[in-house]
Amino acid sequence: MSAFRGGRPVVAGVGRSATALRAAHWAADEAVRRGVPLRMVHALEWPPGSDPHPAVDHPERTWSAHYRAAGEAVLREAADEVRRRRPEADVETLLADGSRAAVLRAQGDEAALLVIGAKRLAAEDVLTTGNLGVALTSHAGCPVAVVRVPEHVTHEPPLVVVGVDGSENCRDAVAVAFEEAALRGARLLAVEARQHVGRPLAESRNRELEERVRADLSEATAGWQEKYPEVEVRHEVLPGKPAQVLLREAAHARCLVVGTRGLGGFRGLLLGSVSHVLLHHAACPLIVVPPRTG
Repeated sequence: MSAFRGGRPVVAGVGRSATALRAAHWAADEAVRRGVPLRMVHALEWPPGSDPHPAVDHPERTWSAHYRAAGEAVLREAADEVRRRRPEADVETLLADGSRAAVLRAQGDEAALLVIGAKRLAAEDVLTTGNLGVALTSHAGCPVAVVRVPEHVTHEPPLVVVGVDGSENCRDAVAVAFEEAALRGARLLAVEARQHVGRPLAESRNRELEERVRADLSEATAGWQEKYPEVEVRHEVLPGKPAQVLLREAAHARCLVVGTRGLGGFRGLLLGSVSHVLLHHAACPLIVVPPRTG
């Protein structure tokens, strides 16, 4: 049984780009690991004022038919590519009318995991708010994987990194991280970033703070360590800004897992600059986990 929304399909957003196909391949690997179907979804974003189902015979109806056929071709070609690479995958396809964000958000209500591709943006674009990854990770009803680069399968031993801060949402992220580590036979590194740890505070105060943070880390992972005894867990309390610390520690990880909201350094993770840095610069697949609602 999955730690989060077990038995439901992995859903991959499909488009015409190489980044979307890379994400679909990653999603297929994930679906096979979990033993669940892969649902490949392509959103038909109709131009303003157009009618997806015109009643007239022509020429609007002809144009709409060609537009829909082009979308079907994108979906079919991507599914064929995935099946060639992963013939054991249980692949289903869906063509849906609407914006990518709206279509994929709706799919998130019945998915175990929502997967999208992403490309690295220029520095001046990092804080844009119209990005699909930002929209989905802020509002999807399931964990969202943003795949910018292929998984680091050649780095040994395999590693999964999770950001921990003691919040309730972080416990959901830990649950997903344990599952991801178990599926890959990987070690799990639970990281809490504290900007004041290591600073020249009074020695006793600094030691007390670090002990308290380590206790939070142990508490956050304790129950899942019992469920996944095969997963080796290491706790680290590291000085620095959360985004920078996580990017550094996950540079060669199979994936990085974080919650949507947190405390301390992770407060408002998906609402401010920290989330944008992770979404646009993570050097491994990033899985963002919303609070569990059921």
